[in-house]
Amino acid sequence: MLGTSLYVLGDTMIVGRGLGTQGLAALNLSIPIINVFTGLGLLCGIGGATALSVDRGKGKKDGLNGIFTKSLMLALIAGFILTLVRVFFLDGFVSFLGASGNTFSLAKDYLGVLMAFATPFVLNTTLMIFVRNDGAPKLAMVSMLVGAVMNILLDYIFIIKFNWQMWGGALATGLAPVFGLVILSTHFIRKQNRIKIERPEGDWVKYRRIIHNGIPSFIIELSAGIVIFAFNLRLLGLAGDLAVSTYSIIANLSLIATAIFTGVGQGIQPIVSTNYGARRMDRALNTIRLATLTSLILGILFFIAGVIFPEHLIGIFVKDPSELLVIGVPGIRIYFSAFLFMGINISLNSYIQSKEKARISLQLSLLRGLVLIILNLFILPIFFGINGVWLTMPLTEILTFAISNLAFKRIKRAVRHSFGFS
Repeated sequence: MLGTSLYVLGDTMIVGRGLGTQGLAALNLSIPIINVFTGLGLLCGIGGATALSVDRGKGKKDGLNGIFTKSLMLALIAGFILTLVRVFFLDGFVSFLGASGNTFSLAKDYLGVLMAFATPFVLNTTLMIFVRNDGAPKLAMVSMLVGAVMNILLDYIFIIKFNWQMWGGALATGLAPVFGLVILSTHFIRKQNRIKIERPEGDWVKYRRIIHNGIPSFIIELSAGIVIFAFNLRLLGLAGDLAVSTYSIIANLSLIATAIFTGVGQGIQPIVSTNYGARRMDRALNTIRLATLTSLILGILFFIAGVIFPEHLIGIFVKDPSELLVIGVPGIRIYFSAFLFMGINISLNSYIQSKEKARISLQLSLLRGLVLIILNLFILPIFFGINGVWLTMPLTEILTFAISNLAFKRIKRAVRHSFGFS
């Protein structure tokens, strides 16, 4: 997941230094499409891999290849639909995201190229999750990190050396998952491979099970894109393109932390699913305990970094950060307090989802990822101005943790076990 976040981070760093604040603003308006790519990949991958791991834990060997094949089919269909959107509705989509004036052409250049790679993006995320569930987590990690490194390298070549501007940044990002797919495909020629593609059949029950399991992950990722979209519109109304450029930096830094938290959550999925299927709840609870404590420690470290080094973090993205510091420094310090609770919330939701409790997981995903954020984003700036925008995420994470503990017994049990209360 860190590798995934570096796709966007590489673009932001080099676009900011090569094209300035206008490039940053256009890029941030375009970022939600990557959330859509990743969300669909998670829907197919987490949805199918959860079903596969639970069945494997129960000792059910038949049907595992069918689950894998149907998940890949869903990923291909999703990628194809997004490609059609790019072909027929690109201008309208760019306008919908809030681009206008100087940012419209830059955002169109970026999205026009990036959306042509929709299928590799969705398929890469889906395949990575299955390879990890099939006993090769190191290969999955290597594939993502190679893609991320190639993205940053190609960003530098295409934007700085060739001066291809936004078009070059999008091409670099689009090619990154292609490298990942090449590496992941080697898993299926190895002896330890236990899943393979079979001739697809019209078993709609399995398709429904995959989608049912994967919807919470999709909602989480899609909500992240909707949140960026909503933040952009709110900030444009409050302070214009400069505020959006500042948020582009904060959102990218947040993306790294969120990706690492999501990586912890995804990392426990095969373990919890398999042990839940085998009725070993002691192991499942110990796994969520490790994930919760890991997320808390990481959250504290991220928060400290934001409080102590906000100027340095902004300076990574632009040559002359002076005009962004007035808004960005307090913004980072307030926004980063969300990380104290964010990782715990993501891990708890992943724990519930890994047990195929999709209804509860979906409710939490909608609560945390959409409902509370939109409400806070609408209300808080009325009283606190632009600082109210930055307060939105911390308050959302605190409220999510409190409500989920009060409303869901399974989460309360996991929290009490994680912190030694039971």
